[in-house]
Amino acid sequence: MGKKLTGTLLLFWMIIIFAFSAQPASQSSQTSGTLAYKIAKWQSNLFREDKTEAELYDRAESMQLVIRKSAHMAEYALLALLLYLHLQYYPLSKKQMALLAFVITAGYAATDELHQLFVPGRAGRLSDVCIDSLGGILGISFCMILLYFLERCKKRVNFQKGKR
Repeated sequence: MGKKLTGTLLLFWMIIIFAFSAQPASQSSQTSGTLAYKIAKWQSNLFREDKTEAELYDRAESMQLVIRKSAHMAEYALLALLLYLHLQYYPLSKKQMALLAFVITAGYAATDELHQLFVPGRAGRLSDVCIDSLGGILGISFCMILLYFLERCKKRVNFQKGKR
């Protein structure tokens, strides 16, 4: 059951990444621009700055690059995390799972950037492969740390049950 579930989630997430990469540059920019504008407006309201529309658009424009690159990292962090969870159903050590999850994530990032060469207005960039791969490292690290603490909690609960 778990192997099929993680495999399905993994495949679904890879399709989502592919779909975002297939968006023409204008559509992709509009998506991140809308999000950046909402964040700029939220900041203005939170700090009671009373920014004009022009100032909000300027702030949104300055945030767009960070938002886009953060989104790249986040989507590949999730991909790597799902890969690591899926690989637990195979006879691999934790190091092998981490390495394989990273290699597959980085490989998918590279093929994704290659795919973008054929999308209007988009470009395949080595820097994006590096950013995506860094996201993969963060996702794998997060997953390994989370599983470590869950395992410790489970051992602690089992130890306390045995004491009684």
